[in-house]
Amino acid sequence: MKVASSFKGKSIHTINDSGRISIPAKFRDVLKSKYNDDSLVLVNLGKYLAAYPLKEWEKVEEKFEENPPKNKQAAKLMRKLFSTAEDCALDKLGRILIPPHLRSDVGLNGECVIVGMMNKIEIWPKDVWEKEVEDVDMSSLMDEMGDIYPEITL
Repeated sequence: MKVASSFKGKSIHTINDSGRISIPAKFRDVLKSKYNDDSLVLVNLGKYLAAYPLKEWEKVEEKFEENPPKNKQAAKLMRKLFSTAEDCALDKLGRILIPPHLRSDVGLNGECVIVGMMNKIEIWPKDVWEKEVEDVDMSSLMDEMGDIYPEITL
């Protein structure tokens, strides 16, 4: 069976009281096969946490190094982004430990939705995820997709 080359799909997992949450097996397989590493960088992106494989996060850092902030807003964004970034690694049970400040920043407790987004993993509070996707009209989005991504057809 071929292992996926990117993160895709979603699953619901529970974060425990100490802040540990299981990463889906298919995502762990991608980490192992594509990145040969179980290191992740967690970062607060507002409503959710993004978990980047270390190699992907290094690409983000390179882009910021090549394009330093040109105004106060860009500097604020960069400062906020990098001040929330935390290194983590999978434990033997396939879980990560999410630090308390990141859990409280986005309201992670109880059930969470873990979403694959190609080169990163998103970790959402379940109620926030449900609100985010409840009014999504795929037909309308597909109609608009040609304007957004003219080179991609589904």
